Amino acid sequence: MPKRRCLSIKKNVVAELKGERMLLKDQLKKESVEALKAGNKKKVGMLRYLVSLLDKKEMQLPPGQMKSGDELAVLKKELKNKEESREMFEKAKRAELVAEVEEEIVLVKKYLPQEMGEDELKKIIDEVLGQNEGANFGQIMGQVMAKTEGRADGTLVAKMVSQKISGK
Repeated sequence: MPKRRCLSIKKNVVAELKGERMLLKDQLKKESVEALKAGNKKKVGMLRYLVSLLDKKEMQLPPGQMKSGDELAVLKKELKNKEESREMFEKAKRAELVAEVEEEIVLVKKYLPQEMGEDELKKIIDEVLGQNEGANFGQIMGQVMAKTEGRADGTLVAKMVSQKISGK
């Protein structure tokens, strides 16, 4: 197992030397060290947790197959979990836990790409609907989500697609 870890480290170093984009995991590790030096224990803990989630995902994939899309999927899943936790804490009237989870949500959102706006999303939906006249909801959703490249919330997309289909 250590060979696998060394291999991924070597690949990242080679990628940096070639001028390729630094992996999100490497960025998280770097910022974790900076936060540790600054004495921000909460941030260090959260960043280490995110790195461990990414490591776990990387171990599930064949060596060297971790892509930025996989990293973003892990972070989005964690963001969703944090938002659900926040809702539960709000229902239980646990203000101190809500505040703590809010900080974690802000930290996770920092590493995710900007969400797509509704206007931009409408253009994509109209484009897909124009290309696929007789398609069903599932086919349209699949194509729209592929074009948004993970920058749009699935529930918002589903709502907008169903409105467009029923409005036709």
